[in-house]
Amino acid sequence: MNHHKIKLVVPEDMAGERLDIFCARKVADRTRSYFTKLAAAGHITADGRTAKPSLKVKSGMRLEIELVAPPPLEAAPEDIPLDIVYEDDRIIVVNKQPGMVVHPAAGNYEGTLVNAILFHLGDAVRAEFDPARLGLVHRLDKDTSGLLVVAKDERALAYLQKHLKEREIGRRYMAIVWGNIEPTKGTIDLPIGRSERDRKIMAVNARHGRSAVTHYELIERFRLADLISIKLETGRTHQIRVHLAYYGHPVMGDPAYGGRSKYLKRLSQNDLSYAAPLLGILERQALHAWKLELPHPDDGRTMNFESPLPDDFVAALDYLKNEKAKKI
Repeated sequence: MNHHKIKLVVPEDMAGERLDIFCARKVADRTRSYFTKLAAAGHITADGRTAKPSLKVKSGMRLEIELVAPPPLEAAPEDIPLDIVYEDDRIIVVNKQPGMVVHPAAGNYEGTLVNAILFHLGDAVRAEFDPARLGLVHRLDKDTSGLLVVAKDERALAYLQKHLKEREIGRRYMAIVWGNIEPTKGTIDLPIGRSERDRKIMAVNARHGRSAVTHYELIERFRLADLISIKLETGRTHQIRVHLAYYGHPVMGDPAYGGRSKYLKRLSQNDLSYAAPLLGILERQALHAWKLELPHPDDGRTMNFESPLPDDFVAALDYLKNEKAKKI
């Protein structure tokens, strides 16, 4: 990326905006997080003074922005195999395996998807992104498998994040949930925020939560469990897992939201002997991002990708189908 400066004057109708938000709205091919990091590193001035990302801009304020690569964080390339579904010079679509953390964070600076992509893309990407985040458009939990898209440049990232925010990127999941969900097709519209009892997890939180909308539909019914399809309208942390657990149908195998031993404690001895083997098959939550639809950053053409169910998911379904057949 070439380093250069741009100058902006704050119009009256945008006064009061945060600096990073204002910059992202005025510079279409950069993201808010890019300007947050830029300002924090001292590369944005307001009326000649270094400005913080949270500065509330004023009408007539003169901004000078030095467009530079953000400072790197701790992330190193690692030769980790990737299941690449699609790649061109703007985007890469990856089928993430269960158990892989998406991006480095405290306690997980190695073995992440970002480490693997840094190795795959080489040095060129380091001039474009903060290596700890790369061009992540959206994320998946460590133990959720399936499709996600990574932008290869800042303009592609801004384009895709804009369309994600405007709900023009389609994400569909498959999940095996405990119990038989009713109605068999519906929408869960409940705000999600940090749990007030345990800050490490999320919860339906009417006071401090953000809007979260999940659409679901039954695909196949089994004894004590259902296979459902899910469409996300929003993308809150742990959204699917929290919403389904709140409705009494936690994702099978999910330890954080009641999908493992906690659920088994609710069962009769007969049902327990039937259900317990499933947790031997599934060492993680049965949640898979199987379909992704997005507009391409170059020309807006619609691209569709699908990912087959992983082996552990298939094995759990085979068990359920065999037990179902025994009852017929």
